[in-house]
Parts: sequence; C-alpha cells; structure tokens
Amino acid sequence: MSVRQFNIILLFSLLLLLSSCSGQKTEQQVLRIQSGQNLRLLTTTDIHYLSPRLTDNGPAFRRFLAAGDGKQLNYSDEMLDALDLDIGIRRPAAVIISGDLTNNGEKASHQDLAGHLRDIEQRTGTRIYVIPGNHDVMNPWARRFEGERQIPADSVTPKNFRSIYSEFGYGEALLRDNDSLSYLAAPSEDLWLLMLDTSQYSRNKKLGHPQLDGQLTDSTLRWIDRCSELAAGKGAQIVAVMHHSLLDHSDSLREGFTLNNNKQAAAALLRSGITTVFSGHIHFQDIRKSEAGIYDVANSALSVYPHQYGILDYSSAARTINYNTAKLNVELWAKSAGSTDPNLLNFNAYSEEAFRKLSADRSYARLISDSSYDGYTQEQLESMADVAGRLNEIYFAGTAAKDIAAVTSSEGFRLWRAAPNSGLKSYVLRMSELERKDNNHFVTKFPQW
Repeated sequence: MSVRQFNIILLFSLLLLLSSCSGQKTEQQVLRIQSGQNLRLLTTTDIHYLSPRLTDNGPAFRRFLAAGDGKQLNYSDEMLDALDLDIGIRRPAAVIISGDLTNNGEKASHQDLAGHLRDIEQRTGTRIYVIPGNHDVMNPWARRFEGERQIPADSVTPKNFRSIYSEFGYGEALLRDNDSLSYLAAPSEDLWLLMLDTSQYSRNKKLGHPQLDGQLTDSTLRWIDRCSELAAGKGAQIVAVMHHSLLDHSDSLREGFTLNNNKQAAAALLRSGITTVFSGHIHFQDIRKSEAGIYDVANSALSVYPHQYGILDYSSAARTINYNTAKLNVELWAKSAGSTDPNLLNFNAYSEEAFRKLSADRSYARLISDSSYDGYTQEQLESMADVAGRLNEIYFAGTAAKDIAAVTSSEGFRLWRAAPNSGLKSYVLRMSELERKDNNHFVTKFPQW
C-alpha cells in the first residue's frame, strides 16, 4: 500500500468516526419502537426559557417580570431540571414541545435550551421533538437585561433554528416541508408525529414585534397529504402538533390564537385521518372537539401556573389515546437537589399565590381607577379583585368543573353581579360561565384507515 493510499484510508476512517460522534441522528441510526407495543408521550408547550446568561436579575428584569403574565422566568433552569427529573420518573418514549421554546427568541436561550434537551435525552433515553412558536424565530424583542436596561440580543433565523434543534426532530425527520419548519417524525412504527410550524415570522422585523397569528400555507396543506400517504402505506397513525389552536378555545381569545385558516387545516387533517391535535399559545388548559370529530388539546404553558404537562398513553391493541395532565414536580426536584430556596421547596403554593396576586392586583388597580366604583369600600374592592384572581387561576388550570362553584358562591362574586357594567365585569362574568367540563383528561380511538 502506498503512503497516498494509506492517507486516503486514514482520512476516510476519521470522517466516519467524526460523523458517528457528532450527535446528529440520521434516518439509519434511529431505532423506532416496534409495531404492536404501547407508547407513552409527554406533551408540553410554552416553556419560554430565558438563558441565565441574559439577565443579571436587576431592576430591568424585575420590571419585565412584574409587567408579564405570570411566567416564572427567574426559575427557567430549575423548571427544566424538574422536567428532567419528571421525565426520568415517568419514562415516556418521547417528549413533544409545541413551540415558544424561548422567552423572545434569543439565540443564547435557544442554544442553552438545546443543551438542556441534549442532557435529558442522554440521561433518560427519551427522544425530544420540537417546533417553533411565534416567539422563537426572527424576534425583534430578543433582549438581555443589564441593570436598568433592556439591551437587544441576537435572535435566530429559520436555518439557525433547524440547526440548533437538529437533534430534536429535524435530523431524523421522515419528511420535511420546504415551505416551513414543519416535519414528520416516527418515534414508533405505529404512531407518528406531524409537527406543524404554524408561526409567521418573515415580517417580524418590519412589524417590530413577533407576529401573533398563525397560518398554514397552501403548500404545507398539500404536504400534509404526502405525510398521510406515507403513514397509510406503513400502517401508522398520526397525531398532529402545532403552536396555534386549531379550534376556538375562548370567546375572547380567537383572533391571533386560533389558526387563521383553521377550517382548511382541519379539512386537510381529517382527510388524512388525523383526529387528535396538541397545541399551545393560549397558555390555558382546554380540550375541544369539533362536530367533525377532531380533538384540539390546548396544553397550558409550562412556564405559567399551574406548570403542568400532558401524558399521552397510546394503546396499540385498542388503538386509543388516553390523555391526562400532571403537575411539574419542582418541589421534589428542589429537595433532591438540596435547594434552600423556599420558593422552590414550596413551589406549588408560591407559584399559585404569585399568579393569583398578579391578576388580583391588576384587577384592583382597574377598579380604583374607575369612578363607577367610588362608592365601594376598600374591603369590597379587594374581595372583588380576589374573585377575579381566583377565576383567572381556574381558567388557566382548566379546573372549572370542580373549582368554580366555590368562587361563584362567594360574597366577592355577589358584588360583581350587582356592580356597574365595565369591561372587567364582563370578563369576570364570562370566566364564571366557563363550561363545567373535564379539560385535563380525554380518551379517543383512532379511525380506521
């Protein structure tokens, strides 16, 4: 053998070694759960992870938290560590994250989150599949917090996003959509995941903010047909995952939250035999079923009270999905990690109180600024504000069936009924009329192909 031939063989061997150690999962390397076996998936959404590298926890960051919607951004790492622990205990075969992975699309947050996800996969053996939300790509609001200032930070392009999360769906996709960051994945031979990118981000820079509403292009809708044809040929069932809602989950939160072309999207899914969708975006827990028979499960945000996720158990023999929610066990993680932070050691009570207080304080501020309520005592106004906070808490947790009666029988709610008309009163009364249904559990059977 010549020196040149030896060098060529050596170079080729090194390239093979590097490719095997790169962490990228190719189609040939993926080992799917074999047909006929049951499957457990964990579904979560709206993590809104903020890298600790981007904040000094100073005045600007504290003001940002106070003006927010209850996200526990100051405990981003701790909640991910708790999720890691829960995954290790529950042993799902796969984890689905349906968008808004980061606070506002900061590149550093994406990179650090990917590091967390990589650690979870390596420790637990669980595969993770992600799609972007409206906060994640080309976001002009990407910021870091330093002292009194919010300072612009780097965001990511679609290409960056696909590269950062190549190990979490994109690198092992059966099919990828050329028109979006959508892809088709197969954690098992029987159950596949249609991961749909419903976010619109090409105009974000011009708008100066992330575009709230979502849509699937005509090209992507046609691509769904290709996915269903491939699945049908293999005898696999498909569950769809998207960030925006497929169905209306609220009378007051439709525009910007329900998919713009939801009727066309629902028709495409039903045509493909897809009757179960998992979504996020609206941050509260709600399950809807259309007249045509398609479920849309809006998972509540992991970053916001009640910090819960969904457990999806697929029975191969019965061809059914059994879905239940479970709370993120931050307290168990804090104890096992030796934390001395009382907020983490009592996270359920801390987060619930903080969320209710945030809503109640804002309601109280609106009441005292409205001259229509000048005749009310401070005690009465505080009682009314507390009712608003408690109803908002029930709304987000999806527990109206068991919790709302205690609130609507209170003196504070009686005061709301007799109160002068206002926008806040309308909101409170709408929340009090939430449908008494189970939003934390359902069972469905896949249709025959």
